[in-house]
Amino acid sequence: MLTSCSSVVYAPHTVANNQIVVKKFDFSSETNYVLVKDDRLPAPIYLCKISGENYVALLMECTHKRCEVQPFADQLHCPCHGSEFTNTGKVLEGPAEVDLKKFQVTTDAENIFIS
Repeated sequence: MLTSCSSVVYAPHTVANNQIVVKKFDFSSETNYVLVKDDRLPAPIYLCKISGENYVALLMECTHKRCEVQPFADQLHCPCHGSEFTNTGKVLEGPAEVDLKKFQVTTDAENIFIS
């Protein structure tokens, strides 16, 4: 697991059956999210543990002008024009008018699967 000075965690992953697979143990006790960088996508995925076995996976690409959004506390912020989103991808503040792209997430005892 790699971390930067800002505590952003990029989780290692594998791809199986056209799904991105992240190990649950890659979530640290300090944060409820990890970022997943996959070369097939235009931006990283924000994978957030909402509660228990409830996870959300969002493409970190602003729906306004496609800038890469940044995690900030329990929100995502677009540094280009100031749009803000909840940790479930809902628009809080424009200029973006459309929620972030959401991926289907399933889990088993050890893994999180992003479709």
